[in-house]
Amino acid sequence: MGDEIVFYSSPMSRGRIVHWMLEEVGAPYRFEMVNLETKDQKRPEYLAVNPMGKVPSVVHRGTVVTECGAICAYLADAFPAARLAPPADSPARGAYYRWMFFGGTCVEAAVIDRMF
Repeated sequence: MGDEIVFYSSPMSRGRIVHWMLEEVGAPYRFEMVNLETKDQKRPEYLAVNPMGKVPSVVHRGTVVTECGAICAYLADAFPAARLAPPADSPARGAYYRWMFFGGTCVEAAVIDRMF
């Protein structure tokens, strides 16, 4: 299996965060558009990738990763040369996880509440 990353997403989704992360790690990837308006996320081809029918998703080396925070953490670990995460055995790893998931839960929820 190759090192190609296949990135499934839709423009107005949390996939924008994953897109940014892919650019930061500098790895080549192929973008696959999932049109939410035409319900592409419910088609059998996409459900074979992500049975939850949600975006974003990535496939890398045969591994499927879904959920924005999980994808970002996976990419940081898969591409250590980008230095986007402390090593797994580093004492800084706990703080890294705290801020990684704080942004995607508490901060994002507060922003959404404010916007809508």
